[in-house]
Amino acid sequence: MTIGEVIEFLDEAAPFRTAESFDNVGLLVGGGETEVTGICCCLDITRKVIKEAAEKGANLIISHHPVIFGGLKTVPNWSPVRALIEKNIAAIAIHTNFDIAEGGVNDTLLELLGFEKSGILEVTQADGSGFGAICDTPFEFTAKALAEHCRKSLYLDCVKYLKTERGISRIAVCCGAGIDGKVMELAREKRVDAIISGDIKHNFWIEAENCGIALVDAGHYGTEKAASHRIAAIVTKKFPQVAVFSSEAEEDPCGYSFEE
Repeated sequence: MTIGEVIEFLDEAAPFRTAESFDNVGLLVGGGETEVTGICCCLDITRKVIKEAAEKGANLIISHHPVIFGGLKTVPNWSPVRALIEKNIAAIAIHTNFDIAEGGVNDTLLELLGFEKSGILEVTQADGSGFGAICDTPFEFTAKALAEHCRKSLYLDCVKYLKTERGISRIAVCCGAGIDGKVMELAREKRVDAIISGDIKHNFWIEAENCGIALVDAGHYGTEKAASHRIAAIVTKKFPQVAVFSSEAEEDPCGYSFEE
């Protein structure tokens, strides 16, 4: 089995053509003709993950976030790209194409939260798929109750939320750094009560407060950390003859300080 065969399968599961224009998906390091000895799946390719992959005999890492993003002009000694080349490990990224794919990152987040999708926030593809899910719950949350539900369902130490008195039953779920001006506008148009996402910028907290939409920020890592397990599951099912694993070295890079 070659890396090229893995790329072909991933292109079927989460077509690369559906990635956002700013994105960098597909084979980023290595060659398609290489025989696969093992596959490590992760959210981010770090030097810790590369070390783990090498120790476990994997010569391919499939990540959600691209290890090369934007213009790469130098490869310093600390760069994971340098480590990949030195260890002769290839890298594939499935990013925004996997966010919107059926059974992808956003769908995985919904499953963890126990929500059912009733619509799409922004349709971007001809088949009706797109970014963000809308979920209509059979009961109302308070903002605090929704935040607690997210924290417990995603096994997080903490989440941020916008305090509001509004009853919440229509919820938009957008994995990663999912909120921008367009998302806020669509949420208002579609009468969304709350948005669950990560990496929410200050100005959107203020905008949400002014227009009465509750926000829950469960973190970029928190909303997408299950991506590696989902990638490993679909790749294992397709290629059972190869050792495929989700990285155990990967962890939230942030620590949190709490008042005693």
